[in-house]
Amino acid sequence: MQASRAVSLKLLFSSGLGLLVLLSILALMQGGSLVAWSDIVAAPSRPETLAQAIIETIRAPRLSAAILVGVCLAVAGAIMQTVLRNPLAAPDILAVTTGAQLALVIATLLVPFYVPSLAATVFGGVLGGLSCLTLGGGLRAPPVRLALAGIALSLSFAAISSAIVLMADDRASGIVLWSAGILDQTGWTKVATVGPAVAVGLFVVSLMAPSLDLLGLGEDSARGLGMTRAVTLLALGVSVVLAGSAVTLGGPIGFVGLAVPNLLRGIGITRHRQVIPLSAIWGAVAVLIADVAAQWLSAEGSSIPTGAIVACLGAPAMLILLRFARIGQEQRPRAVSISSRLPAGLLIAVLLVASAVAVASALAVGDGIAKTVPELVAVFDLRAPRLLVAMGAGMLLAGAGVFLQAATRNPLCGPETLGLAQGAALFSLVALLGGLPPGSPGFQLVAAAGSFAALFCLFAFGVHRTPERLVLYGIALAASLGACGTIIVVEARLQTMQALSWLAGSTHARGMDDAATLLPWLLLLLVAAMSFCSRLDVLVLGDDTARSLGLSTSGTRLAAAAFAAAFVAGAVSSIGAIGFVGLLAPHAGRLLAGPKHARLLPVSLVLGAILVVVADMVGRSVIAPRELPAGIVTALVGAPVFALLLNRRRS
Repeated sequence: MQASRAVSLKLLFSSGLGLLVLLSILALMQGGSLVAWSDIVAAPSRPETLAQAIIETIRAPRLSAAILVGVCLAVAGAIMQTVLRNPLAAPDILAVTTGAQLALVIATLLVPFYVPSLAATVFGGVLGGLSCLTLGGGLRAPPVRLALAGIALSLSFAAISSAIVLMADDRASGIVLWSAGILDQTGWTKVATVGPAVAVGLFVVSLMAPSLDLLGLGEDSARGLGMTRAVTLLALGVSVVLAGSAVTLGGPIGFVGLAVPNLLRGIGITRHRQVIPLSAIWGAVAVLIADVAAQWLSAEGSSIPTGAIVACLGAPAMLILLRFARIGQEQRPRAVSISSRLPAGLLIAVLLVASAVAVASALAVGDGIAKTVPELVAVFDLRAPRLLVAMGAGMLLAGAGVFLQAATRNPLCGPETLGLAQGAALFSLVALLGGLPPGSPGFQLVAAAGSFAALFCLFAFGVHRTPERLVLYGIALAASLGACGTIIVVEARLQTMQALSWLAGSTHARGMDDAATLLPWLLLLLVAAMSFCSRLDVLVLGDDTARSLGLSTSGTRLAAAAFAAAFVAGAVSSIGAIGFVGLLAPHAGRLLAGPKHARLLPVSLVLGAILVVVADMVGRSVIAPRELPAGIVTALVGAPVFALLLNRRRS
């Protein structure tokens, strides 16, 4: 037994190092300028050739950055998973990566004085990690709950980062690519900056290997053997420094810290004297594979972000982990019910006043304020179509949210948290590349195909799972689809800022024709509302009760989800992947109208329309004459509300 284990360890070390050498050679030979094997062999003698200059100033720095990023992320993930005893812990899952990203964006674009990149990312990572632990329930929070808390914070941080980037000047173009996880290096500056911090961090971790073994036994056992809380905090601090170093070098690259340590532990490697070095080796291999693939797939004049390739490969790994990992007790799906309810007369009055205020504000406020009737008439033709498109899309997204939450009995579900919006957006990009004009019947059908494809993947991985795990499925799926969209944007040489704006959800340049394309989808929504409200009321009571009342639960659940996918496709094909409307509107609707769907659905539709209209108005006016996409505005509100909903379930 010991002999076979020693052989397997030697095989893992030797194969990992061999792959690392092979991939390093391939990485040096990849790129627009040809570098031959003979140039690599001659590189140590430093001949005065063009190939040598390319190797020294471009290829070797990028290779070093890729290796360091992989090492840092994998080792940081291994530490977090041990200290928190959580197989879902990783820098990107616990908001450390996005916190570091936000801090560096602020330091680069908003702070008037120089802030060292590593200092900014470490500071942001610490704040992100502490916020996640606070929201998720502390060091011993349930694994899935802590992961969802981190993802909610990550969505908030990403929305703030996107808003800052879109408000910035031309300096933001490089930040956009860096935020996608691109490893391009111009010289050795960044590598030399983070190298000492990485070396010190790895040295400290190597000394802590026995302590990490004790922490893996459990908090009580570790304390009984003399372990103190200071060791836990030191280990987490080192992991944040490593994650911040990775973000400094290559932007917010995800999934490496999640997948690599779990794969090693899955094959029986548990002692940290082996886990740490093997995580470092295979983390570097994982990032190098993605980087070589990114360079090989990149068309001439473009550069696919390595982070997008990692997400395409890493998100399926997370889906597999969620399907088979044992991660503690979780709540089963239960009825979504909120007892608050306004009297019918007061409810109608509130909705009428709110709608009137929203419509009047949307017509009057934009890049300027129309204060008189002639001014309103002058801007009416420009703003009225956008208003109608926003209202229609908001109603569709709200309807999708109501149907999804009823179908899954899961208050955390929405088109964006289950990946339906991202699926429709990805297929819409494909339709754009195919020459289909936005809003055309063909374009809408392609968007619908994307939404239904995401729904199929969701059902394939088990829609009957616990609420939190289902949402993690959806978010992992959304990450993979979003990464594919990034690759398409880069490869097709689409305008980066315009593509970012559309993917976030925007009504910019929409006309009456775009508003008219929403009518068939709204008609479908009306038909679904008339035929399904009573069935949804029965479905949310639970499968056993629903069956006893004669309802086909499987058929009703599938039909409700299919209607939701269609509504999402209609909205995304008109304004892009605007987020959190389908999550927020149904919850607000329950507070006002109660759980009965005959009241809940129409109220949610009105609230969804108001939300998108107000978000579009804010986006048009806050940085006028430029625009902030309505989807970023809704994300700035929706992600914190998602976190509050999660915290409410914990309480």
